[in-house]
Amino acid sequence: MAETIAIVGAVSGAVGAAAGVVQAASQAKPIFWDPPMDEVEEIHDALNAAVRALSSIRKDFMNEVERNKMKAPSETYMEWINRAVEIEKQVKFSVDEYGKHSKEESSFWFPSSSYFKEEMIKMYKKVTNLLNEGNQIRDKILVDQPPETVLKRRGPDINKFETLRKPLEQILDLLEKDNVKGIRIHGTVGIGKTTIMLNLNNHEQVAKKFDIVIWLTVSKEGSKKNLSREHLQQAIVQRMEIKMEGASNADKVARRIFKELKGKKYLLLLDDVKEDLNLNEIGIPESNNGCKIVLTTRLRQVCSSMVDRVIKVTYLSLDEAWKMFQDVLGSPKLIANQKIRKLAWRVCKECSGLPLLIEKVANTFRLKNTEYLWSDGLDSWRMWPEKECQGIREMYKLLKFCYDDLDDDTYKKCFLYGALYPEDSDINTDYLLECWAAEDLLGNDDCATKESIMIGHLILSRLKNVSLLEEGKNDNRVTMHKFIRQVALYISEDEPDCKYLVKTSKALRRPPDEKSWSEKKRISLGDNKLDWLPDSPNCSLLSSLFLQKNSALDMIPALFFEHMKNLRVLDLSDTGIKLLPSSLSILIRLKILYLNNCKHLVELPSDIIELVHLEALDIQGSGVDNIPPHIEKLICLKRLRASFATKSGNENASQEVHFNYNIISKLSKLEELVIDVKSPEQWSIAVVENIIKEVAALQELKSLKFSFSDKVVDVIEVAPMTLRISVPKATILLSFIESSSWKDVQSISSFEFYIGCQNSEPPQIPDFFRYDKYVKYSNSVGSNSPILRVLAEADGFELVNHKDIKQLSDLGIASMNKVQGCLIESCDEIETIVDAVDSAVLPNLEHLYIKNLPKLESICKGPMQPGSLTKLTTLHLTSCQMMVKIFPPGVIQQLNEIQYLKIEKCQEIEEIIAESDAAGNLNVLPKLKELILLDMKKLSGVCTIESLEWGSLEKVEIFKCPVLLVLPFNKDNAAKLETIEAEKQWWEAFPCGEVKERLRKFCTLSPTGMELSSYFGCDGDGDGDGDGDDDDDDDDGDGDVVVVECLFCMHNKTDQLAMYVIFYLAHFFVFCFSR
Repeated sequence: MAETIAIVGAVSGAVGAAAGVVQAASQAKPIFWDPPMDEVEEIHDALNAAVRALSSIRKDFMNEVERNKMKAPSETYMEWINRAVEIEKQVKFSVDEYGKHSKEESSFWFPSSSYFKEEMIKMYKKVTNLLNEGNQIRDKILVDQPPETVLKRRGPDINKFETLRKPLEQILDLLEKDNVKGIRIHGTVGIGKTTIMLNLNNHEQVAKKFDIVIWLTVSKEGSKKNLSREHLQQAIVQRMEIKMEGASNADKVARRIFKELKGKKYLLLLDDVKEDLNLNEIGIPESNNGCKIVLTTRLRQVCSSMVDRVIKVTYLSLDEAWKMFQDVLGSPKLIANQKIRKLAWRVCKECSGLPLLIEKVANTFRLKNTEYLWSDGLDSWRMWPEKECQGIREMYKLLKFCYDDLDDDTYKKCFLYGALYPEDSDINTDYLLECWAAEDLLGNDDCATKESIMIGHLILSRLKNVSLLEEGKNDNRVTMHKFIRQVALYISEDEPDCKYLVKTSKALRRPPDEKSWSEKKRISLGDNKLDWLPDSPNCSLLSSLFLQKNSALDMIPALFFEHMKNLRVLDLSDTGIKLLPSSLSILIRLKILYLNNCKHLVELPSDIIELVHLEALDIQGSGVDNIPPHIEKLICLKRLRASFATKSGNENASQEVHFNYNIISKLSKLEELVIDVKSPEQWSIAVVENIIKEVAALQELKSLKFSFSDKVVDVIEVAPMTLRISVPKATILLSFIESSSWKDVQSISSFEFYIGCQNSEPPQIPDFFRYDKYVKYSNSVGSNSPILRVLAEADGFELVNHKDIKQLSDLGIASMNKVQGCLIESCDEIETIVDAVDSAVLPNLEHLYIKNLPKLESICKGPMQPGSLTKLTTLHLTSCQMMVKIFPPGVIQQLNEIQYLKIEKCQEIEEIIAESDAAGNLNVLPKLKELILLDMKKLSGVCTIESLEWGSLEKVEIFKCPVLLVLPFNKDNAAKLETIEAEKQWWEAFPCGEVKERLRKFCTLSPTGMELSSYFGCDGDGDGDGDGDDDDDDDDGDGDVVVVECLFCMHNKTDQLAMYVIFYLAHFFVFCFSR
């Protein structure tokens, strides 16, 4: 830098000597002839000297920048350099031109000397100014380098693994969406979340999109909490290379971080978040200019307020796991040995698609170079934790931490209980909650109450949130990953309350040694090939026994249960047993008994009545095809799952079915009844009615379901605050209400009744959630008086596929005074909705939806009494092929509240409001806000009365109405109209003229249109005629929908561009001519 200062000083002296000449020349009075040549020469020499000095300084500055690679050139310096280079070019050109003209100078006249004198004086001043500026910026040439956009991080390439690559691709797509600001990558420990984010950090698309990418590791391994605010702030300060002078508190640091990041388009990558994070406290500004946040966590609900999308990372497929295992192993020669290759494949399978585990295990096995070492390693792996296996313990520590993080002992015990199920089980959550409750894990004194089941659902949610349980195939199923289950079993060995014996899915034919049964609290031998059991194992502490899925087990020894008096859960499902042993009666504390799918078990022993504390009995799919009569003595039974079937020789559909209905009503504590229908040909409405009559007497009933081979029908469901019933006939519904605790239907605060619906069809009425008391009546014939009682209380009503009524009055319209929303669909005989009646009807109806009524001629026939339909705000008519007039004479005056009118596929309608309908009233439908007209081939007009008022109308939609070429709207009678949406072809066919002009007048131009019109002095259409009419409609042939308010802003883009160019060219030539 000292060299630069010296040169500046030396040059300034040389330049100063010529400055006087230039000064005198510039102050001389103008003359009418050229100055003497020697004067111009002096200015020429001074300019050359000055520009040489400038060039020297510029080169020295550039050398200074080149030598300091750790610094960056300042913006001030870059701007000065650019001007210096430009003026040097200009001086060179001017000097060259001067030299050329000097040689061509005639003895009489040199016309350019005056011009060159003026130009060189100007250039000289610019050069000297730059020299002075150069002297001033010599200390400002270099500044600290800005932080790199991305700091690349080492991470494995995931392109070969679709399970990992696909989430990355999803995240990259989401980063392009304006409405997505936060993304959570969720999954269990070791699943590959951080690996995906490493690849995201290093992706070239990210580097191009953001100004800076900041990676924060939010927590330490083994910690339950995030790092402190100060720690995270310090990491950001280091990443952004912010200089904080002196000691600073967290608030001051937050303000500085905010200042540095404000206006920058950042990507914040948060790895391993363990609790909610307040980014404002750290100093991160709101992400309003395209900034994004991506975080990884094993906790499903963490940071929900900042997350718009969730990416779930799943386990690798077996093929992907094998590829990864080989990559980590890194020794093709080693696994070329077929025996080692086979062992390697088995080791890989044991890793169960968990990437981190694959990495740990493969790194351990890569050092084994013989078949013996591989075989020994596999044995150790399978025998872990009894036999130490290097690499596995690290994964165990990680997963053990997840377990410890649960804090509450109840959560821990429930998690460990899940490990009793065979590996890869799709666990039914209803059954799991029953077992938890029976084992007193829910703090409920071993009784499944409403409160305990609610606690159970919260625990399930928590275990799924922390990825210790995974979602199963259905909503009511969960799974536990193989390795997590293995860790759970290992943990259980150190828990004094567990004392597990678990030998599942091992193809065992012989049970474990009888000695190993003693002192155990829970035993699971499911999914094996056991064909016998010990005679009388001593298991006085045993509370849960799982023997399910042992199809070869056809007999249980008579005294098998003799020493199991504390047994609470017994699962014998899917076994081949034919009889239950006599010692079953000893199990007086038994709460849960699963016998489902025991096909060879055809009856329950009479001494089952000794199970006085039994709460759940499942005999679905067993050989017991009826409700056993002696179970009426099970006074604590809350959940019964039974089968309905005829005997194999009794398949005559006309034969009377003998089903023990009367037993149901005697189970006074029954909350849930599931009937598995194995003989649908014998199933009838009469059977359904008999069952419902019986359950109607049950005060505690919460659920009645019928299970068929292809579906499950929820017949009765008592949800919190709501009663839901689905029945084939209204008489059955009435029989339930009249004979149950619900018989006062007026006292039910919320209900949903489905009558005649298939598969409990979901409601079709829009905004169904608005209705507290809803009835759907389907597939019925004739009028049905039982329905009137519930309709009298309903506020939402659907009538679907009624076979023969001709008007709603046939169904008892007088009983519908509380109905606020009504949908009528596919009722082939209906001709009118409201018949002529003597009193007001549907006084509270607000929303009416009519669909596919082929014979409907009008909404009402004859005059309506005052008060009828006076609250109607929404009217939708769809596919009513015989309807010609929407509003009969005199009716429209009573519909003053209509705000939304939609008419679709009513092919005979030619006009929406006839002149006769208005009857001289110019303010019909005064509150109409939205008019939608769709697919009506004959519709030619909305209304012929042009003076009609449309004071509230805001939006009009017109599609597939080809002959509707007259609209009655203008700025005077539709002042609030903002948008007309239509097909472009329709708009182009709309006649040009006064009406089309009116439509433009009240439409608001887009900002782009206003901008363009300001250049051309026109109204935004590009034609400059001031009328807003684009005389040459756009025709790109794309057939897109056009919004009229923006239509003319999109036209004539090519013409506008041409005019824009001509405009500026004209200004340029005028400027040159004036010079």
